[in-house]
Amino acid sequence: QEECNVQPCPVDCVLGMWSGWSSCSAKCGGGVRSRSRHIKVPTRHGGEPCGRTEETESCNLQSCNRNCVLGRWGHWSTCNKGCGGGHRMRERLVKKPAIGMGRCPAPTHRSRRRFRRCNMIPCWRLATQQGRMLECKSKVDLVMAVDSSGSLGQYGWAQSKKLAEALVKAFSQVKEADIKIALLEFSSRRKTKWITHFADGTTDKDVKGMKWFRSGTATDQALGMAQGELVNGRPDATAVVLVITDGKPSSTARTLAASKKLQKQAKVVWLPIGRRAPVKLVDMMAATPKRDHIVRFRDFKLLTNKPLINRVIGSSCPILK
Repeated sequence: QEECNVQPCPVDCVLGMWSGWSSCSAKCGGGVRSRSRHIKVPTRHGGEPCGRTEETESCNLQSCNRNCVLGRWGHWSTCNKGCGGGHRMRERLVKKPAIGMGRCPAPTHRSRRRFRRCNMIPCWRLATQQGRMLECKSKVDLVMAVDSSGSLGQYGWAQSKKLAEALVKAFSQVKEADIKIALLEFSSRRKTKWITHFADGTTDKDVKGMKWFRSGTATDQALGMAQGELVNGRPDATAVVLVITDGKPSSTARTLAASKKLQKQAKVVWLPIGRRAPVKLVDMMAATPKRDHIVRFRDFKLLTNKPLINRVIGSSCPILK
C-alpha cells in the first residue's frame, strides 16, 4: 500500500448575505449608494474564489431642479357674504415642494386658488324685501376696531360713533343669533384700549360711552390686539374684524405685516371713511377678492346711510335672516 491524494482538500469561498443599500450620496443630480457582504469561509487550497464583496450603483438621477407637485382641488367653501355678490373659494395644497431652481405657483395663483360667485342678490334689495336693516343669522365672533385719531375732526368722530352704534344694534337685534362683539378704540399706542371683550355682551351704549382720543393712528397695534382677542373666540364661529378708519397709519410697513398676519385667522373687512381715507393702502391690505373685503364711505355724511351699512352687514355675515 502507498498513500495517495495527500494534498489538502480545496475549500470553496462562502459569502454572507448582502447588506441593505446605503443612503444615496446626493439627493438629486446623480449620486452613489453601496452595499457589502462579508466572507463567512475564505477560499483555501485552490477552492472556488470569492465573488465581489462590495457593489455600487447610481441613484437619485433626477434633476436637482424640480417644480412642486400640487394636490387635488379641495371642496368649495361656503359663501363669504350674505348678499351683494360674495365668493366661494377652493384651493390646492402643495403635495411635494419644489426643489432647487424649481418653481411653484403662489398660494393666490389661479392654478392653486379659484373663486365662484354666490349670493348675488343686492343687499339693498334684500333689505327692502325685509323692510328693515339686514339681520345676521350666522355664528360670528366680531371684533370692531374704531379709529379715534385726531384727523377725524369732531364731526367725523361723531359720525363714526353713529356707524359703530348702528352696526352693534344690527348684529344684536336677532335674538336667536349667536354673535359676540368685542369693541376696540384705537389711536396712538398709549391711548388704544379695549372698550369691551367677547364675554362682556357689547351693546350700543358701550359705543355711546366712547370718548374721542384725538391722537395718532396705530392701526398695526389695533390689528395685533384684534388677533389676540380672537384667541378667546369660539372655534366653530366665523371670525370677522371690522376696521373703521379715516387716516394713514403711523407705520405703513407694520400695518401691512399685521394685516397679512390677521387675515390668516379672520376675515378682515375694511371701512375707509371720509375723503382722506388711505384708499390705496387699504386696497393693498385687503384680501382677494377686494370688493368682498372693502366697503368705502366716501363722505362722513354717508356713515349713517342704511344701504351702505347693510353692505357692511352683508360682507360680515355669511347667512342672513
